Amino acid sequence: MITKLTSQQEESIVSYQQKWRAINLSTERINRNRVLAVLEDVYNFYPESFTMPEITFFESPYAAFSAELRLATANFNGLSDDEIINQVASLQTICGEGQPRTRLWWDLNTELYPSGLNPQISLEIWKVLDENLTDKVGSRIHTQLWNVLWDWLCERLSNELKDCPDAFGRFYDNFIYPNSEWASYAGLFDYCINELDCQHNQEQWQVYKDLCTECGWWFIPMPVHYIICDRPTKLLLDNYGELHADGETAIQFADGFGLYARHGKVDSICFP
Repeated sequence: MITKLTSQQEESIVSYQQKWRAINLSTERINRNRVLAVLEDVYNFYPESFTMPEITFFESPYAAFSAELRLATANFNGLSDDEIINQVASLQTICGEGQPRTRLWWDLNTELYPSGLNPQISLEIWKVLDENLTDKVGSRIHTQLWNVLWDWLCERLSNELKDCPDAFGRFYDNFIYPNSEWASYAGLFDYCINELDCQHNQEQWQVYKDLCTECGWWFIPMPVHYIICDRPTKLLLDNYGELHADGETAIQFADGFGLYARHGKVDSICFP
């Protein structure tokens, strides 16, 4: 069991921080061909249906939420309350009831976390690495975006369903919040595997690493449908890693969706 880092191992932490911060906060457009190849590997590793799920690309998470809202509310005319409730329940799939991404994270975490019959790293060392190598900035931005879109979705949906409040109540009560933790551990896993030579499932690590690198935070998996949202085209932060810009959006996507924010506090939303 590793209970102390060498000076060289301590110094290498910074390079892993920088490597994964650049990946997680990238504003380059995703390469759809590479994404498709990665998602085939994800499906082969964790098949949740008899056929490869359909893959849909969106230019922003707002576009994905909007598409799901349109699907769920497109044909209310003539439907009974029960039929409307069942149709709206389909909106829950936007959070990803099928969770291959989380299972990839969970299985790797189980292998590497200092517990179980064959611990490889002491808990004290793990805590140090966790503090320095998990991506709290990317996770925080993802959570902020999701919360903004969740509030927008609730407002739109409650207005659409004002004559059928039970449908909205069912959606609200059963909505599963996203796990924004899954993509933040790539740097920690990378360090443990490549610097500390921790035992792991190599195929699983490769799939997880490729998924974080090519798809980023906004991979929303479902048993029959994979949703991919492109990276932002602009991302401005203050010295503390908080969304921040004066007189312009702090984060913006190709379709025009973005947030105005100062020192991490969202001031307003820019819709396409």
